[in-house]
Amino acid sequence: MNRKPYLPAEGQRGQAERPGTGPAVPDDHYLPPRKTVHPTEKEKWLPLFYRSLLWIFVLLVIGLLFWGYQRLY
Repeated sequence: MNRKPYLPAEGQRGQAERPGTGPAVPDDHYLPPRKTVHPTEKEKWLPLFYRSLLWIFVLLVIGLLFWGYQRLY
């Protein structure tokens, strides 16, 4: 059983180049990444989700303190 990784022969290494991977040419029409132009819905709702979790935790702590204080007296 041969476990050596496959490597093309010396003469074939440069021939397997994919089209479009040539030298970088500056583009006249620069477009920003899609993520900056159209933010995902996930990024819009994430701060609201974390803020709501924080408020639920704060209200739970206040409610438990109030409930414990009432049962004390």
